[in-house]
Amino acid sequence: MEDNLIYTVINEILIKHNINALWEETNIPEIDGVLTINYKGIVQKFYVEVKKELRNFQLENVFKLVQKEYPLLIIVENLFPNMKHILNEHGIGYIDLKGNINIETEKFLIKIEGKQQKLLQPEKYGRAFTKAGLKVILLFLLDDKKINNTYREIAKDAGIAIGNVKLILEGLIEEGYALRKNEKDLKLINKKDLLQKWVTAYNEKLKPSLRLGNFKFLNQNDFNNWKNLNIDTTKTLWGGEAAGNILTGYLIPEILTLYTEEKKLDIVKNYRLVPDNEGNIRVFQKFWHMPDNKKQIPYLIAYADLMGTNNRRCIETAQKIYEQNLTNTFK
Repeated sequence: MEDNLIYTVINEILIKHNINALWEETNIPEIDGVLTINYKGIVQKFYVEVKKELRNFQLENVFKLVQKEYPLLIIVENLFPNMKHILNEHGIGYIDLKGNINIETEKFLIKIEGKQQKLLQPEKYGRAFTKAGLKVILLFLLDDKKINNTYREIAKDAGIAIGNVKLILEGLIEEGYALRKNEKDLKLINKKDLLQKWVTAYNEKLKPSLRLGNFKFLNQNDFNNWKNLNIDTTKTLWGGEAAGNILTGYLIPEILTLYTEEKKLDIVKNYRLVPDNEGNIRVFQKFWHMPDNKKQIPYLIAYADLMGTNNRRCIETAQKIYEQNLTNTFK
């Protein structure tokens, strides 16, 4: 419960408000951990108590923690209104699982109230399959040796906060996708099953959050000549049906997908696009951070894009990509 709560707060609640956070273990027995919050470039450390609920009989021990080195923050699944009032009176910050936040220090004020629905991760995914976890899993699926890189290297390559790595690895172990070889080393296992679970979670959780918008060409004739579009492949790559066509020659795209690191205005200008909610060009943020030597989308993402459709030809193309490029990796 504790790890899932922390993970949800960092990756589902704080990140929505552009608040970055890093979780660290501590040797102080009465403290669950230290949360470092970076808000608008201002950094503040907090000692954290994690609770399912906060009751009156627990308050005495909570008040004792206020005198510690860092401000106290309560992360709690359920927090009753009277408890919010008491915490406010004693200058104790809180974050609950509905997304309500009240943090006030000398450095900053973060106050978000009125949220009613819990944001706990659905059990069908678990803590390894959050948005940050999906980025790490992709990294391991592309190169399973990276599972034994340092936490800092994994975080950098996956583009996530370093404090999340430990929880993701523990989640993979718990769900039977990683095995301890010894005290230091892990091995990725059940990779074929992991891939299929990743594909489903990617299309349901991560990909929608990467969407930059729908567009159409200013000149609709450009759609038929999309291969002639001079895209900057250091920043922008074809995905989806376009990638399927490039990789197999089997599919004529009806919808074009781009993954990009370019700014939205630059995409519009450079490729002569106009925003259109019904447009047949879908643009997503390019999220993988591994070196891209082939200047093409990773096979795994092209496969996932196509498997995420309900289109028979797209799924057939995905199977061709799998058979031609992935079978040996996922025996």
